[in-house]
Order: sequence, then structure tokens, then C-alpha cells
Amino acid sequence: MPPSKKPRRPTRRELQQLKEYGELDPLSSMGGDNDLDVLIGNAISKSGSSRFSGSSLSTKPAATTKPSLALDSDEEEEKEEGEEEFVGAEDAEMEDEGDDDAIIGASVAASKRIQAEAATDGEDQGSDSEYEVDKVDNSELPEDEDEGDNDDNGDDDDDYSNTEQDSKTKEVYEGGDFMESHFADDDSESMHRKLAVATQKEYKTSMANDPMFGPMVLYNTSDEGLKEPNRRPLKQRLVKPFHKVNKGGDFTEFQRPFFSWLDQYRDVVFTARSSGREDEITTAYALHAMNHVMKARDRERKNNAKLAKAHASGKDVGELRDRGFTRPRVLILLPFRNSAYNVVKKLLKLASAEQELNSSRFEKEYGPSEDESNANKRKPADYQNTFAGNIDDAFRIGLQLHHRTVKLYSEFYRTDIIVASPIGLRMTTGAQSGDRKDYDFLSSIELVIVDQCDVLLMQNWDHVSHLFSCLNLTPKKDHGCDFSRVHNWALEGMAQYRRQTVMISEYMTPEIQAVFNNNCRSLEGKIRIKPVYHGTITNVVAQVPQIFKRVAVNRLASAADDRFAHFTENVLPELEKSIKNEKHTVIFTASYFDFVRLRNHLKDKGHAFVAISEYSTRSEAMRARIKFFEGEINFVLYNERAHFYHRYPIKGINNIVFYSLPDHSHYYSELVNLLLTSNDSTASADKLSCTVFYTKYDQLKVERIVGTNLASQLLSSERAQYTFA
Repeated sequence: MPPSKKPRRPTRRELQQLKEYGELDPLSSMGGDNDLDVLIGNAISKSGSSRFSGSSLSTKPAATTKPSLALDSDEEEEKEEGEEEFVGAEDAEMEDEGDDDAIIGASVAASKRIQAEAATDGEDQGSDSEYEVDKVDNSELPEDEDEGDNDDNGDDDDDYSNTEQDSKTKEVYEGGDFMESHFADDDSESMHRKLAVATQKEYKTSMANDPMFGPMVLYNTSDEGLKEPNRRPLKQRLVKPFHKVNKGGDFTEFQRPFFSWLDQYRDVVFTARSSGREDEITTAYALHAMNHVMKARDRERKNNAKLAKAHASGKDVGELRDRGFTRPRVLILLPFRNSAYNVVKKLLKLASAEQELNSSRFEKEYGPSEDESNANKRKPADYQNTFAGNIDDAFRIGLQLHHRTVKLYSEFYRTDIIVASPIGLRMTTGAQSGDRKDYDFLSSIELVIVDQCDVLLMQNWDHVSHLFSCLNLTPKKDHGCDFSRVHNWALEGMAQYRRQTVMISEYMTPEIQAVFNNNCRSLEGKIRIKPVYHGTITNVVAQVPQIFKRVAVNRLASAADDRFAHFTENVLPELEKSIKNEKHTVIFTASYFDFVRLRNHLKDKGHAFVAISEYSTRSEAMRARIKFFEGEINFVLYNERAHFYHRYPIKGINNIVFYSLPDHSHYYSELVNLLLTSNDSTASADKLSCTVFYTKYDQLKVERIVGTNLASQLLSSERAQYTFA
């Protein structure tokens, strides 16, 4: 047997490429593989046998209630903070904050080794530029102060003490802490019951009606139902920054119940997002994310102080478990850089740090350009809101909180909050090369926020599904983890049941529902908003008969084939006859797969048509619209993604056929109104027509267009055709 070769050390360029494409801990590949099963097994054995058995209840008596994780004294925190050296701006380029929690010798040695190896390559993720330091003010930074809040006695940090005008606010933020109970290593019988319900999906469902949000479905894991809101949900030092971000006020009527659901660590699917509520929504979940990270980091620092004090006195403080395998705790998925820019700016304002590292680079790469085109001003308001600013959809950025400093572009294994697009993150987690594939940094995510799901559906939802499959897996490498500090439920593979998932969209779709059913598993239960729709059909101003025809289908699996057969055998021949009456027809499809299928069929049958999709160039779309308007061709095949990205004003339409209804309900009224705006004023109404084909499985789409009250009638009655005029 030939002798094993010594692992080749990567070159500097290879290290840079690895970091750029997502292998964020390239130096760890130089050593041998760690036997994580042995390490995890040893960590579990120290704390006793496996306590979370999934579906079975514990036979042991319920454990006594653990004392509340009361915050330590100010003196103890100051001692701990004083032991951690603050890195000044002049040392920022060579800064190696490392894992400031590690106290064992092995972790310290590993940090020093990584610092020595990686110093010449820089720390910035995917960047050759020097490490930037942008001070919020020009004053000299004070010495590190206590970062913890004494929740027991209400004392605040000096920098964040309340003024007289905040005295009423202080009374609001008092009470228990849901985070403490949700992430505690609880071995009680009630916790095992919750786990059994979550693993077997045997939720106790009930309907509730909120004055602000209307009907909603509760999925409970116990008999408690919705809990009373926490009277003091925020870290005290977040109160003032939150009021500034929230335009000088406390929670709005919308934010108060919404934040309460988040604070209870229930999985939430909110499908009534609107541009008018965008600022309130993003502020609420940014506040929840920052609040979660600050509480967790403060708990780790206080436990560090306890361990240091015990080590100095030779005492044993027992187990202090306060983390997962890796540092990142929060993942926020967004579609474009413009959305990430707004969310990160709010996170920075909430952090109210004295230093923001790499903020200039962030403004350059994510901020709006100075010479934005005015072409979008002719588009609808929702289009302008979605596509304003930087619309690059491939990005990922880490935020690291450290004392009074926030570092942007931090390496993921030293990051607290990851803000990314699904495609940007999949460049790391789904890379074809095994060396570049890395998703260990997602192993300890405790909060996932997926905003603008409706936009992500217009991109590629497969990337979102892939990322959920990578969450909370046991890491391949240890990454310098101190297993004695890892939560028992993480060691035992139960982290997915502690993770909170928040999904926000303008509407519900089967794809979102699938993630809600299969990937939302919080032990605290779930909430799904069930909006009541009035129907966008009321926004149609064209005096055109709108005929809704229900297509008979055998089962869900064959619905696409049944729809295609009905259209090609019964509808398309009638459309060919309408050509004799000089009817120009637009055929609209929601799915790109249906679009391709129809395009191939029309091409095989020799029909004169043009196809406009999201992949059509601007010149191709222009030529197609001109040919259609001048009568050279009679059919335009058009899909929803093309309308989402371009909103082409197609002129000369006499007949519009919805092969399938759009997911965006307002697209229906926009397209039908094209019958009026794309023809001259002399066009008679009897030459214009609109036909819609749907199946009984299109409930979500039909409900948004005709309204909640009429939807059940269209879907289940004996009549298969309805006309709206």
C-alpha cells in the first residue's frame, strides 16, 4: 500500500477562489477530517443519555424547573467585557476577532493558526480590497462598556438610559422572555409532548380572527394557543434605535400583533404583503432578528464571564450550553440587492454601532445608482417599487456584531446574520465542485426569514427549496466548535424543531404551502394568515364579457395534461376560426412549462404566432409586438414572468385567452384592460372578448381574482361556465 501523501497546501489564489465561491473555511480542508460523530457522542455522554426521542414520551419524571436565566450583575459583565480587547480602526485590516467565546486551549490555538495562515489573504468574503473601516463619528471611541441588560432590576446601560419621554416605554418592555424557554435544554414531559406533535405533524388546528389581519389558522403543539404578548420583548438598548427606525413611534397597530407572533417563536406564513405595509413589515422582522442575536450573544458573553470566574477560583459551574455548532443564527432571504440594502440599513440603525466596517463598500455594491433610468416611471407603481435601485439577484453578505462594532462582509463562520438571495447562497451550498460546496454554516440557523416570496417565485423557487434542505444538518467539520457549549437538542439532531421560519408574500401558492407543511416545524406551533379577498375583477374597466370555463380534470397529477388536451382539441380550433373575423389573440400562461409546451405545439402545427417570454430580448419582443399589431401574425403567446419583468404594452388585442390564471391577481385586470387601451376609441365591444380556463385545483388563484365569496361557487357548483360583464 503506497504511503499516504501529505495534503497539499492551497495556493493564495486557490484560497481566494475558495472564499469567493463560498468555501468560507478553506484552511480547515488542509487537515484531516474530524470524526464529528465521536465528538458529538462524547458531548452527549457528558450530559447524559439522549433526551429527545422524537415521537415517544419520556418515562422519566418531569424535570424540575430550571432557574430563570437572569442576567448577571453589571460588575460581572464589565469584567468579562474588559477581558476582550477592542480592535481599533488601525488594526482592522489584520483583525481576527475569531470566536470570542472560545475559552479552551484548542480553540485558541486554532484561532491563532487560522490568523497566521490567512492574514496575507484578508478576511473579506470574495474581495481583494483592503479591509475598510467607516466610523459613525469622528470622536475617539470609549472603552468597552457593559453590553448586557440587567433585566431583573431594570438598570440600563449608561449609553441607553431612558429619558423622561421614554418612561412610559420602559413600562411596556417588561415581562417574561419567550426566547429563553424556547431554546432552553428542557427535558420536561411537556417538551416531549410538543416534540411528538411536531415530528408527527399532529397539530391541534383552530381558527382565530384578528382585528387587524382577519381570519388565521393556528397550528398548536399544546393546549395553550396564542400566548399573551411579552410586555418587555426587546433588549433595552434596542428601544431607542427602534423608535428612530419606526419614525419616532412605538409599534403600530399592524406591527404589534405581527411582532408578538415572531416573539413567541411560532412559524409564521403571512400572505397579505403589500407595498403600503412594506416598511412596517421589514422593520418588525429586522427588529426581531437583531433582538434575537443580541440576546443570544449577551448570554454567551455572560457565560464566558462565569466560566472565567469559576476557572480562576477553581470551582465548577456545571454545563453552560448556549450555542449551536457554528456561529450564524439568522438567515434572511431576499430577491434583489435593493431589498437587501433596505433591510441591512435597518439592521445597522437598530444596532446603533459606533463603528461600521466596510459600509462604504456596501453602499457602492448595494446602494442605488446615481443615474437611474426614468423608463420605469411609465410602469405601474408595484413595478417601480420592485425594480427600483440595484436589482442584481446574486448576492450574499454577512453581518457580525462585536461590542459596539458591526462588520459587513464578514466570513460566514464568524457571522451572526446572513442576508442573501437564494441563487447567491446556492452558489455556495449547491456548487458542483465538492471543494467549493459548503453548507456547514447553516447548521445552527435559529431564525429564517423569507421575504417577498412572490418575487422569489418569479425567479426560481427550486433554489429556496434547496436551501431549506441544507438547514440544520450536522456539519461535516467541527470548525473549532466547543461541543461542551452546544445545546443538547442540537447535538441530538433536533435543531430543526427549534428553528423559527417566517415567510412573507403577497399571496399564497402551492410552493409556499409545501414549505409550510414540510419545513416549518417549530415546537411553539405555526400561524397561517388566511386573507379574505374582494377580487381584482372589480378593477376591470373594459366593458368586455369575461367567460370563466372550468376544465374537467381527473386528479391533481394529471391536471396539466388534461388542461393541455382540452385546449388543443377544443379551444385552439375555435381560435383559428376567429382569425377570419380579424381577431388578434393573446394566449396567456402562468407556468413557463405550459408556455414551452404550447409553443412547441403551435410550432409543430404550423401556426403563425410569436412567443414573448422573460428570455426574449427587448428587440425580439418589440418586433413581435409590431408584427402582431400590423396583422402579420394573429397569435401572441405570453407568460407571467415576461409580464412581471417587463410589462409589455401589447397593442391591437381583440381577444385574450387565459390558458391559466396568473398568480399575481392584479395582472388579470391589467391584461384585460389592455383590450381597451390597446385599441382605438372606435373599436366596438362586440369584437372584444376574454376567456379564462381554470380547474378545481386553482382555488388560490380563482379566489384572489373573483373574490372569496364567489370562488367556492365557481369551483364546486354543477355549472362549468360563468360570465362576468
